[in-house]
Amino acid sequence: MAATVTERSVSIRAGLSGTMATASGPHRVPCIVMLHGFGGHRDETGDLFKKLARRLAKQGLGSMRFDFPGCGKSDGEFADVTAALYERAAIAALRFAKSAPGVDPECIGLLGFSFGGAIAACLGGDAPRPRSLALWAPVGNPSVDMVESIGAERAAEAERKGSVAVPWGKGEIRLKRAFFRSLAELKPLESVAGFNGSLFVVAGSGDPLAKYVGEFHAAAKSARRREKRVIEGADHFFGATERRGGHVEPLLAATTDFLVSSLRAA
Repeated sequence: MAATVTERSVSIRAGLSGTMATASGPHRVPCIVMLHGFGGHRDETGDLFKKLARRLAKQGLGSMRFDFPGCGKSDGEFADVTAALYERAAIAALRFAKSAPGVDPECIGLLGFSFGGAIAACLGGDAPRPRSLALWAPVGNPSVDMVESIGAERAAEAERKGSVAVPWGKGEIRLKRAFFRSLAELKPLESVAGFNGSLFVVAGSGDPLAKYVGEFHAAAKSARRREKRVIEGADHFFGATERRGGHVEPLLAATTDFLVSSLRAA
C-alpha cells in the first residue's frame, strides 16, 4: 500500500512560514530541511521542492520547506536580505524540524539550492548539524557569483547610494548596500571542509555554477561519504519550467536515493 502523503503549513517562528510534508507511519522519521534560492520561494521553480517533498514522503522521509524572510508567505521586506538574516532563518528551521512531532532528531538532512546552497554549506557555530547535506547548483563564491549575476554596476550603485533597483522576473527587487557587503561573510568551500556527514552536490553541465561541483566534493575532506554529479545538458534550474520536464527526473531520483540511503543508514 502506498504511503499517504500529508502536507501542513507551519509557523517556524514569528513571521517565518513553512510547509511540513510527512508520510503515514508509526515511527519517527528523518526530516530534510530545504533552503530555496535567491528571490525564490518554498516550492522552488517548477515546484522542484514540492515534487521532491512528495517523493521523499513516499519513501518514508519527512521534509520541511520554507520561505526566507521577505519571500513567499514569510514576513519582511526582501530589500532587507543579508547573509546573516538567511543564516538565522535556516537555523530556526533546522531547530523547528528537530523538535517537530514524529521526527527523529538524530536524522536531519539539509538541502540548499543555488544561493540557498551557499547558506546550507556555511551553517556552523550553534546551528544543528545535519547528517546529510545535499547541494543543488550551489553558489561557491558569493562575493563573485552573486555580483556577476546581479551586475557589478548595480552593486557599485548600491554601495554609493545605499540601495539599487534590480530587474527581477516581470518586476524588480531592491537590494541594499548591506546585502552586497554581507556576501563576504559566506565562505561555502571553506565551511564545507568541516562537515563530517554525507555530502551530495549536483549541477547541470549548462550552468556556470557546475564548476563548483568538483570543488565542493574535493573540499569536503571530513565527510564520511561524498557524491557528486553533473547532469549533462541541464541548466541552472534543471529545465524545471520546460513542458517535458527537462532534467528534473534524474535530479529528483539521484537526490532521493542519496537522502534515503544516507539518512536511513545513520
